[in-house]
Amino acid sequence: MSAVHPTHDSEASDAWPVVRALTRARKDGTPYSREPHTEAQIRRLCAMAERERYACCEIGDRNHPDFVGEEALVYCLRAYQAQGDTDRAWQIAERLTERVAGHIRRKLARWRLTPDDADECARDLFAALYEAVFNREPAAEFWEVRFWVCLDRRLWNLIEKRQATADQEWSGAEREDEVRETEDSLLRVPDTRPGPEELLEQREALALLTENERLSLYLCRVEGWPEESDDPERPSAARALGVTGRTIRNYLRRAEAKLRAWEQESKEDR
Repeated sequence: MSAVHPTHDSEASDAWPVVRALTRARKDGTPYSREPHTEAQIRRLCAMAERERYACCEIGDRNHPDFVGEEALVYCLRAYQAQGDTDRAWQIAERLTERVAGHIRRKLARWRLTPDDADECARDLFAALYEAVFNREPAAEFWEVRFWVCLDRRLWNLIEKRQATADQEWSGAEREDEVRETEDSLLRVPDTRPGPEELLEQREALALLTENERLSLYLCRVEGWPEESDDPERPSAARALGVTGRTIRNYLRRAEAKLRAWEQESKEDR
């Protein structure tokens, strides 16, 4: 597919108005802001004629010069929804579903879930995705800032809830057998993961960490994300949490110190 260029003739009459600003702020009062490349994509899409804009939204090849990132797709979906064009909005939702399907399968394959549980988690996640991207309230704006972080958080929460339900259903004997078999694992992180991230499998240890410490450890040690990156296309813990790389390293040091102390105390209690 050849590159799509904005139209500047009479077709430009269906160009969208100025880019909608984000309104939600972080806990420290700093307003949300999109990545520069996402903002540039949205501005370019808004200047296009409708036919060209939608053609760009349909591009699935990430190497295509007119490929539209997920954050910009969410913006377009919400813009179509606001205009009452639900057909276009749902067509974009289908494109998002196609893009994330493989990612979700790979994520779920790393967890010890039954096929039925994995299928149900995927269905629940797609339902949560649709609900979130069609939500135009400020609370849902982060999907236009860090789409993949939002998606992975939803998946993590769904699996945690499912695991908690499974824990309650186990009998005492079944629980003891399962604990011995997996060496006290909560069946969350693959066995091949070395180091402090294995301790994330312990609820007691997990409760010691703040949310930022836990997310930093999960993203860097489990997901393998870099602490920070100059590449706007590469996810990093610093970009995901909206802090500096130095702050991420501080979170990691504190988290790992807490987990080491917890591990030592656990050994002494045995």
